[in-house]
Amino acid sequence: MSDYQDPFTVCYPALLPWAQPSRQDGLDRAVRTAVERSLVVLWGGIEPEKPATDADVHAIVAARDAYIQGWFDAVIRPAAHYPPSSGGWPSSLGSWLDASSSRGRGRAFRHTIAEHLDYFARFEFGSTLDLVRYAEYAARTTKGTPRDRASHATAEALRWAWAQNIHRTGWGDAEWYDYIEVNELIGWTTAALQLPGVRPSKVADRVERIAEQKWDDWSQWTADELPAPFLAQAAQAVADSVTSSTATSS
Repeated sequence: MSDYQDPFTVCYPALLPWAQPSRQDGLDRAVRTAVERSLVVLWGGIEPEKPATDADVHAIVAARDAYIQGWFDAVIRPAAHYPPSSGGWPSSLGSWLDASSSRGRGRAFRHTIAEHLDYFARFEFGSTLDLVRYAEYAARTTKGTPRDRASHATAEALRWAWAQNIHRTGWGDAEWYDYIEVNELIGWTTAALQLPGVRPSKVADRVERIAEQKWDDWSQWTADELPAPFLAQAAQAVADSVTSSTATSS
């Protein structure tokens, strides 16, 4: 459709003001306060050291999700000028488009109410805002032609993401590129670059397909850096999107 706008492109400016660490800390506090107030209304008070049941956790998760859905509807939904079924949405945001669908209720897996509040009563999009903040930094600090900026910002953002995951002992149930959120990182970085005619969601999918390849003599468990061929191919793919969009528009 001719008036289609890429989800990364329209959501990026909406998220950017919230991506500063001071504002993220405030969001975590706001979620915790909202959840505790809801529990006081529901239970008449909170006993932090009481052993938690599944029903207690369900109440905590329901209060958290209500707050986050309200934030999403106020901050993100105004950017969604097309139906929720439209593709390309970042996975962290897309699951909130349909407020009627359940995202799971959680269960008691620690001991006390306080421990479950610490785990569940947090802002859902903290990692997304981290990606947006660094994408903005990578885009802002690169110079040169649009192709040069696209290439350098892509490589810089991917190196940053890998460096944030130096401790990888908990990995195992997903691929390495899922853990460092390659798709979203590239989507936000491409949106931050503000490249005319480029659809960040398509570029992100292209780079993720590159990441899915097998890389010889490289192990996600022991490597200090991402595979050099992957970085080169990813940077080339984003740079090529600038060329292809220019050719299409000319």
